[in-house]
Amino acid sequence: MNGTTTTRTDETEQIAKYWNDIAYDFDAIYTGKKNPISRGLDRWLRRDIYERYDWVMRQAGPPDLNGMKICDIGCGSGRFVASLAKRGAQVTGVDFAPDMLKLGAQLAEKEGVADRCKFVLSDVLDWKTTEKFDLVIAIGFWDYVADPLPRLQVIRSLTKTTFLSAWPRAATLRAAIRKVRLKADGCPVYFFHLAQVEDYLQHAGFRVDSREILGQLHCVKSSVVAT
Repeated sequence: MNGTTTTRTDETEQIAKYWNDIAYDFDAIYTGKKNPISRGLDRWLRRDIYERYDWVMRQAGPPDLNGMKICDIGCGSGRFVASLAKRGAQVTGVDFAPDMLKLGAQLAEKEGVADRCKFVLSDVLDWKTTEKFDLVIAIGFWDYVADPLPRLQVIRSLTKTTFLSAWPRAATLRAAIRKVRLKADGCPVYFFHLAQVEDYLQHAGFRVDSREILGQLHCVKSSVVAT
């Protein structure tokens, strides 16, 4: 095993452990199962978490997604998976934190869409599948990827048409604070300029169709470039 592979494996395991440990606390951002002060702080300091959710729901297409196959890379606790399945899509969520996937499966069951949801425990780089998806999303994912291109190339191979991605913006005050906080928690985090994001996407075989800034995020809609 070479040094690059060793570093990737170690960092992946480190990030997976971090997210597994905080799975229930993080999901509380969506459930609101916090005291009123904490809920208020989430709405203020983590507003883009709610905004990126709304952005994906708008960009995913019409209210009725029957017949669509969707994949959520880094699906976390399954909030996007369940919501898209409720609109009729068949949705696969991929994540490497087991407790996150446990929450996702519980949510799908609670929302009555378990039959339209599948959860896969894997890093997308290691996922062996022949499936293709009409829409792939990767939200809250690139924050923890030092070199996006290899994973983007895998995502390109999974995508028939459209890819939605959200990228943490570089050179903001929040980025500096977050980097210090997550480093103290043992979790690496990365930030990107829009030009970098567009370059990565283009090298992976995507065409950038639109981009928006939502708080601390670059939200980018891309389509597959025909080969």
